[in-house]
Amino acid sequence: MHNNILLPIEIETRELDYKLYLAAFFSEKNTVYLGQHDYLYEVSKFMTGGIYLGKNQFSIYPDGSWRDRHNKLKKNGFSVIHLDEEGIFWGDDENHRQRLNRRMDLDQITRNDYICTWGSFQKEHYQNETKALPENIVVTGNPRFSLLTDKYKSIYQERVGELKAKYKNFILIPTAFGLFNNLLGHNDSFSKRRLFSNKYNVEEYVRQLDEWSYSGKTFCEFIKMISHISHEFQDLNIVVRPHPSEKMDIYHSALSNFDNVFVVYSGEVQPWILASKILIHDGCTTALESYIANTPVINFQPFNDVKSNTFLTSSVSIKTDTIEGVSSLIKEIINGKSKNEVIKNDAKNLLVNLNDNFDSFDLVRSVVQENISLRGLKNADDINHISFNLFRFKFLLVSIAKNMVRFLFKEKNEQYKAFSKHFPGFDEKIISRKIRVIEKILNKNISYKIVNKNLIIFKSN
Repeated sequence: MHNNILLPIEIETRELDYKLYLAAFFSEKNTVYLGQHDYLYEVSKFMTGGIYLGKNQFSIYPDGSWRDRHNKLKKNGFSVIHLDEEGIFWGDDENHRQRLNRRMDLDQITRNDYICTWGSFQKEHYQNETKALPENIVVTGNPRFSLLTDKYKSIYQERVGELKAKYKNFILIPTAFGLFNNLLGHNDSFSKRRLFSNKYNVEEYVRQLDEWSYSGKTFCEFIKMISHISHEFQDLNIVVRPHPSEKMDIYHSALSNFDNVFVVYSGEVQPWILASKILIHDGCTTALESYIANTPVINFQPFNDVKSNTFLTSSVSIKTDTIEGVSSLIKEIINGKSKNEVIKNDAKNLLVNLNDNFDSFDLVRSVVQENISLRGLKNADDINHISFNLFRFKFLLVSIAKNMVRFLFKEKNEQYKAFSKHFPGFDEKIISRKIRVIEKILNKNISYKIVNKNLIIFKSN
């Protein structure tokens, strides 16, 4: 049975690699559309029937835009499978439950929709909160973590070699201070887009203010910590990798006097993890990937705030709250006297990928297959090429017009640059190289066409 399977990408460096694998898996009997998530939603209007596998379709936004998207997908015969990219656990159990509820409008879920969860905690919570059928909520983990296992990580082999050659022995410090060090400024930090509420909701505003304050204090301590270890460990390089939502300039300014510090945001994070000797973080999901990759992880948490504590990422790390503690742990790791914490069951309940030899790809594929075979999905229609080609032409014209407007209005141009960091667009050479490696790993030929910078179509040979 033929189906259209849509794989949307929000942040290219975070999602591209594992979704290329999924596209390769699913393209044996289906047509797979891999693309930027807004663009892919528009493409979905030109086909009938299929599966949309990604995040956000059950999101809560003030303007109801995502609810409208979900309704239109359903009207076109699509089944929606929610696979979150941000299942990280913050605060205590109650804080996490509140965060999960803020991320998803469970009333939107229909009979043919599924939720894939990172672990059993989320599954149990959603089952208690929604009227959806219990079997529609499945623990799969997230396939991007499986990329760091021996079965799949050879996709990064070439890039890992390049990074080791350039940066030698280095400590990787991914930052996640986008709320405080916002690429679009503080106006965006407190915008409705982030608050998910109106300005009269004092409780929501105070919550956001607390998070902003915590982010700011921790940001300053990280700059101090990087400066300190740069001086103390001059035989090591330090690579600071800001989140794409952050301003780069402040890092360049604050750390420009240190010859062994490099501020770099380039490509996906996985090869950087595999190439590094140590990773230092404060609540970043890269800690989870590092643990799975057997890279030592230090959690530098200078302030103890229950609401901001990241239990899951802390549980895979060696923890310290002082700069001196960071230095001591680096020495211990270098001398082979320290290693990552032993994972407890509470952490595995939040992220099933922490179990040994766990393969999320197999489970996600099973959910898709069940959705096709057991939920009564009909054979899907191919894309309407006439309508689609007309859309592509209109899209090109609109893009040209928007570029002209951005040239005239500085604020619009800055916003465009900020969001473009999330999805710069498919590079033909990079895609080709990655697919060649996947073909070797899976021992199969992959047929695909790069339509433009926003869309790739995969079909069976």
